[in-house]
Amino acid sequence: MPTALDVAKYILSIANKDGDFISNLKLQKLLYYAQAWYLVNYEMTLFNEPIEAWELGPVVKSVYSEFKKFKASPIKYKSTNNEDKVFTKDQICYLNEFYDVFSKFTAHELVNMTHNDYPWKKAFQDKRDISPNEMKKYYSNILKEHIGKCNGKKE
Repeated sequence: MPTALDVAKYILSIANKDGDFISNLKLQKLLYYAQAWYLVNYEMTLFNEPIEAWELGPVVKSVYSEFKKFKASPIKYKSTNNEDKVFTKDQICYLNEFYDVFSKFTAHELVNMTHNDYPWKKAFQDKRDISPNEMKKYYSNILKEHIGKCNGKKE
């Protein structure tokens, strides 16, 4: 199973190819949403590290520590072109599609999004890690609601 740092490096390698700039703040939120939607789509975690509920949203502490020297600046990451070696083909496909959707949001938009979502709110309030089970349940319900609205418009 890939680590959160593996996922972070893969995201950063995509960003490098696209000419995008990602701060640690944005990277943390991307990791959170990558985990959340992977849980919904594959019914398993993408990585096993806990996601903590910090004031500015979800954080994987090991990844934060790796890139904290960049502070609020974009992370300067030199791609090895081997970042994809730890992933299955399905995981690579998922991460590429995920990045296409979520990279468009700014760090602050992602912070605001997480602050409106139950899993972060509950964990922050209870001063605990964000529960993967709560993430899966919450985002599965969002997907069901979205599908329901789409189906409702067709009838």
